Amino acid sequence: MSDSIICPECETEIPLSEAISHQAEERLRAEFEAEKAKLSSDQAALLAAKDAELAAKATELAAKEGEIEAATEKARVDAAAAAQAEAQERVANELRDLQAQVAEQAERRQEAENRELELRKEKRDLEAERESLRLQVERTLDEERETIATTAREQADEKWQMKLRERDLQIEQMTKRIDDLQAAADQKRSGLQGEVLERELEDVLRETFPGDEIEPVKSGKRGADVVQQVRSGRGACGKLLWESKNHKHWSDGWIDKLREDQQAEKADIGIVVTAALPEGVEHIAFVRGVWVCDFASAVPLAVMLRQQLDAIKQERTIDTNRSRVADDLYSYVCGSEFQHFVTNAVTAALRQKQELDAERTAATRVFKKREVQIEAQLRNLAGLYGGLQAIAGGALQPVAPLELPVGTDEGPGPLALAS
Repeated sequence: MSDSIICPECETEIPLSEAISHQAEERLRAEFEAEKAKLSSDQAALLAAKDAELAAKATELAAKEGEIEAATEKARVDAAAAAQAEAQERVANELRDLQAQVAEQAERRQEAENRELELRKEKRDLEAERESLRLQVERTLDEERETIATTAREQADEKWQMKLRERDLQIEQMTKRIDDLQAAADQKRSGLQGEVLERELEDVLRETFPGDEIEPVKSGKRGADVVQQVRSGRGACGKLLWESKNHKHWSDGWIDKLREDQQAEKADIGIVVTAALPEGVEHIAFVRGVWVCDFASAVPLAVMLRQQLDAIKQERTIDTNRSRVADDLYSYVCGSEFQHFVTNAVTAALRQKQELDAERTAATRVFKKREVQIEAQLRNLAGLYGGLQAIAGGALQPVAPLELPVGTDEGPGPLALAS
């Protein structure tokens, strides 16, 4: 409530009490002057009385002015107190709201920290479980490998012995059943089968010894099947003459024919590769000046003979006059000692190959079984991770092997690793 007014003439701020008293005084003075002009001398008494009345009125106006000023001051004090009380109440409300917000934020921060601690603990537990599972899988694989190797060796030995007995029994039974008509039928097919064996022998020699000259004997020409000109860094070392036979029965006439072909071809060594070996021969043997072997032993025998021909060529190059040494070496190559050495080496190599095939088959079966088990474990881990991710949301730290590749439509999520 204002306790002053503005003068409309000079725009000066004048206290309300002073303005009221001044206006009253001006009005009374104007009235007094007017009355004084009208009054005559005989009215002086009345004028004095009027003066007294005016003095009383002035006193009354001063009293009223004091009352007005007191009321004005009280109204101003009451308004200020009300405004202050309202401001204090508003400040108190805002302070209580801020305190409530601070308390709520502190509570949320505490909850977030507790949740983070729980998630970190769960992550550590998952990592520890994963490492433990990995270690367990490695240990299990090592144990299985050792068990598989031991079992495979034992089974291979037993299986090989059983196969040998079974094969001997089958040969014996088949020999008894064969009659002349079956022999005649086999004789008709032997030409085609022999040509197939000849082509196979030629291809194997070309692939194994690309530096040698492998020449097949033309069809219809008398002679063996394949001529192998052995070559090394010292040039031509000699000739190997190959004869292939795909018959069920051995014939001694093959040796005589090959020796004649060897003489006509001027070959150093003759070899008969046959499906039917002479009686008492297993895999490879030196029979009447000619090497005899089965198809599986052909390449190992060729390696041995090439080495000896290369050694002979080296001896001839060093000293052409040392023909006696070359003859002795040739005699050694054609002798029984070298035959036993080559036979034993080829037999051991074939036995090792059969054992290796048996071990590889058993190991493949067991590895496939372990692979299926590991895939099942990986699927279970992926399901566990997906469930935890659905519960924790973005707070769960991503595990790279269990996430989809970047750029897929589905976004990050657990993968079925063992798909």
